[in-house]
Amino acid sequence: MNAQDLLARLQDATPNGPLDRLAALVVEHELSQPLDTLFPPALVARALRAALEGWLASDTADREFASALNHFQGQLTQDRRTLREALPPELAKGLAELASRRYSPDRTLVLSVLDRPPVRSLARGLLFNVLIEFSRKVSAPVTENRIAKGFSGLAKLAADQARSAGGALGGIAGALSEEIERQVEKRARDFADSALTGVFQQLADALTDPSRASEQAEMRVALLEGVLDLPLSRLGRELSRSDVPGGTAVARKALTQWLASKDATAELEGWLTRAMARDAKRPVREVLGTLGLLEAFQSMGRESLRGRLAPVVASEPFARWLEELMKS
Repeated sequence: MNAQDLLARLQDATPNGPLDRLAALVVEHELSQPLDTLFPPALVARALRAALEGWLASDTADREFASALNHFQGQLTQDRRTLREALPPELAKGLAELASRRYSPDRTLVLSVLDRPPVRSLARGLLFNVLIEFSRKVSAPVTENRIAKGFSGLAKLAADQARSAGGALGGIAGALSEEIERQVEKRARDFADSALTGVFQQLADALTDPSRASEQAEMRVALLEGVLDLPLSRLGRELSRSDVPGGTAVARKALTQWLASKDATAELEGWLTRAMARDAKRPVREVLGTLGLLEAFQSMGRESLRGRLAPVVASEPFARWLEELMKS
């Protein structure tokens, strides 16, 4: 067989042809390698660092990302469907089933997330406003106060006179009202501060009590239903409110500072090593087989590699190399 005959056979890319079988041999060889041999943590860590550094050094990356996000946001804004209508029915059903499963998170974990200074400050302000509003309704004039509807006509007349009186009586009534309001605000503020811990404790109990798992599941399903019923156009408008350039700048700054540290590559390698620790020495074929992915990876790898080899063996440089090899 001369070089031309061999080249013609290698260029046959039909299924189970010479090129296809060569691709299968390469794929099978790679799948037989241990996981950490095929994906060495040190090499992958360097590749990730190089990729991040390349992105950070690019003058156009930010503009391209912002442009892509703006395009996506524009598409969402014009879409009149809800998120539920945009998702495959099977996926929406699966999400609902997942949300309805019994699960009660750890109480300490929930408290550590909820009881944070900014959340506490917000909750304190809301609780304080509710208490003040309630106190004002309670202390309103008899004619406006539903709590005092049962007062006698004499009490009503006295209250009206005090409110409309001038001079000393009016001044005393006004000063008394202001002092009561100051006392109410002080007590409300003190009460809000002391009550917040109890509020967070009760909220954590409600979210983590295993005996209330059914109620927790109902709440998760209700929240999911609310999200799925959101119009995509509304999500698009919300996305337009986000500061994409500012957020990207913050991310780039943080990554740049981290990559400039002497431990960045070692930390990346450490994370990858820990992630692969259990299966590092197992053949990739075995790992994929236990996950039910072996046949899919074999088929896709074979097809992908055959497609990449075909233009190589069809090229003039490959033909010259093969001819020189056959002559030697």
